[in-house]
Amino acid sequence: MAAEGVVKARFSVRGRARPPWTRSPEFVVRVAGCGVAAATAFAVASGLSCSGPLPDTCAELGTCVPPVVALAGLDAGTDGSADVGHSADAGAAADVGDSADVGPSSDVEASADVGASADVGASADVGPSADAGASADAGASADVVKACDPTRDPKDDPCVLDDAYGVFVAPPVSVDAGQDGGAVERAAEDGSASQPYATIGQALTNLGPKTRIYVCGGIYREQVHITSAVSVYGGNSCAPGASGRTWTYTGAVAQVVSPSPSYALSVSGVSSSVVAIEDVSFASPDATLPGESSMAALVVATSVSLVRVALNAGSGMNGARGADGTANPNYIGLAPNGGAQVWTTISGLFSPISGGAGAVNQCLLFGSSAGGNGGLGCASAAGVRGGAGTAGTANPEPPVVATGRDGLPMGASTVGDGGSPVTTNDPGADGVAGDGGVAAAPQILGALSASGWTPTGGGDGAGGGPGQGGAGASDPLYGQCSVQQPSLGGGGGGAGGCGGAGGKGGRGGGASIALASMGSTVNLATCSLTTSAAGTGGAGGAGEDGQAGGAGGDVSGASQLHAAGASGGDGAGGSGGAGGTGGISVGVLASNSTITVGASTTQNTVLGAPGAGGAAGPSGRHGSAGALTTGVDGNSGAPGSPGASVALLKLM
Repeated sequence: MAAEGVVKARFSVRGRARPPWTRSPEFVVRVAGCGVAAATAFAVASGLSCSGPLPDTCAELGTCVPPVVALAGLDAGTDGSADVGHSADAGAAADVGDSADVGPSSDVEASADVGASADVGASADVGPSADAGASADAGASADVVKACDPTRDPKDDPCVLDDAYGVFVAPPVSVDAGQDGGAVERAAEDGSASQPYATIGQALTNLGPKTRIYVCGGIYREQVHITSAVSVYGGNSCAPGASGRTWTYTGAVAQVVSPSPSYALSVSGVSSSVVAIEDVSFASPDATLPGESSMAALVVATSVSLVRVALNAGSGMNGARGADGTANPNYIGLAPNGGAQVWTTISGLFSPISGGAGAVNQCLLFGSSAGGNGGLGCASAAGVRGGAGTAGTANPEPPVVATGRDGLPMGASTVGDGGSPVTTNDPGADGVAGDGGVAAAPQILGALSASGWTPTGGGDGAGGGPGQGGAGASDPLYGQCSVQQPSLGGGGGGAGGCGGAGGKGGRGGGASIALASMGSTVNLATCSLTTSAAGTGGAGGAGEDGQAGGAGGDVSGASQLHAAGASGGDGAGGSGGAGGTGGISVGVLASNSTITVGASTTQNTVLGAPGAGGAAGPSGRHGSAGALTTGVDGNSGAPGSPGASVALLKLM
């Protein structure tokens, strides 16, 4: 039997019923007596045969079919499938021609699947224009261009790296672009893929209706502050070429390096949607000012999703030392002395006018003291009696802790001196020391606000109390003027010394915080958190030394009887301030927030050392430069509490 070559032209009608005149999904043209080569030649140009001219029209063959207007066809796909043209009109002979031409290399058994409405006559005239290779599938196998899903990430679908979906950012010196970094583009930058902005801040300012920012790998020296719903995608390559930049997801992390330790990333007040950031690192530098903290990211009142994000915080700075009491003293100079008695002679007769006035000492910050006034002396004139002095005072009044140190004048009531009548003009009592500065409790490490982290400082030392004023002296002849012996009376009491000012507490040590969240929801997936050493708390300031009490007043060089006023008590030394709290080194610091940390993030959390508490401030000494050597020193402050180093710290 002679060899037969078979050419099949298969078609399908997609989306509609097959025409009633179509009996079979395929037709067969048999070339009897021809070999494979002849059959192949038939596939190239019908009408040739091995035995001479053959009938090549449907009229001659008796196979004409009714004409059908084809549906709009699909363009030829890139996989070699051929789609039927816009209108494939089938006349007496079905001319697939422009729409499903099979090239010379088509195998005899190759099938040409014609589109939904291709008309095929008795002889399929397959033209040479569409080379379908081994299989020219123009029907059911034709691929439909898939629409881009703008909600997908560049990592999962590169089609979203398009101007239609976002704004683009590339640094002047980028990982991909080399030293020029596309410098020629800078003047015309508009945030497009070919003319990207130079900073993320520019992109945020010029987002318009778009909600995505695509960031090329490189270094961005800026602080990123987000206040609207946006998604930021790093991990992209943007190598320049002859036809512009080629944007591709490679996982190359974009690096934001903040010029300030306050934050590299700040997200605040976004309530409409979740802020998403992927494949970006944020780093804050070491703090440089006393007590300053370094924070990589701060999130306030926002829901944030971080994926493959690195947060790196620099070291915190040591806290400032508390000021000494002398920096803001409670007194200047010496406490005033009591006044001398005042007297004169009239017509040769001795005439006392008054005893000495008690001195008054008003301290600069707190406290006061006053010596008592001296009593009036006896006169040579009949009927003038010697007077009693008055007691010295202070505010606040110190307690009487020693006999003879109560500031009472001679002849005073028996309340003083253990119930016995006062037989001397007594100096004033010494002032009382205040409390030393108190350190913050260990759990009170600091406070988080929208402005950042404030570490807890040590408490201030209290100032020393003033000494009591000395008694104004009673006249030596108090109650004995009947002897008609003149006396000059008593001198005024000296004022008590002021207490020393307390030292200030040391300031808290600066923190190192990778992420701080306040009133927010934050999800961290496959992230890394790195902190550095926190700062040491500042030492407490020293208390100021107390002021010595003033001396009592008295007349000098007189032959008449007289009595000196008593000295004022010494002021107590100021107390020292407490040391500041040590800084914290924390991966996530949360206040009223919901934090979700994946296992990978937990494994990639590296923490620095916490800061030690500050040293205690020393106490001030009591006043001792006066007539009295007694007194009360201030109290030392307390040492500061140490900081903490934890992956997650929740504030109460």
